[in-house]
Parts: sequence; C-alpha cells; structure tokens
Amino acid sequence: MHPVFVTRPVRSVEDLGAAIIVVAYGRAAAETRPVPRNLDALADLLRETQVRRVVVTDWRVPEASIGGLLDVFADTGVELTH
Repeated sequence: MHPVFVTRPVRSVEDLGAAIIVVAYGRAAAETRPVPRNLDALADLLRETQVRRVVVTDWRVPEASIGGLLDVFADTGVELTH
C-alpha cells in the first residue's frame, strides 16, 4: 500500500485508526468499520491494511501515549513520521 498521509489532528489511537481506515477503505467505510480503541486493535489494522508508512502532519498525541504507539509501529514494521 502507498504511504498513508494524515492531515487531520491525531490525539489518540482512535484518531489514528480512523484516519487509516479512511485512506485504506474509503470514507464510507469509516462509518461501518470498527475504529481501533487500543494498541492491539491498531496493530491488527496495520497488518490488515499492509500499510508500510504513515505520515502524520498534525501530531498531538500526549507524551504518555507515544511510547506505546511507537512500539506498535516498530513491532508491525510500519514507519511512522510525525
């Protein structure tokens, strides 16, 4: 899959997952597909969509949550740029 570019604010796992769903499956799917609400579900989504790179232009994730997100991206082999 091509890189995923997220231009809306990302503050949480949910924000990131919802953005990936829109890019991978289209806007209509955003209303029908479950949005990841935890790190395991985000990892599943990254594997399912076969995303290789995610670029977030408006990163607002709290410091306390960044470590877990970085671990998920490293574990799934997906590059995260923010």
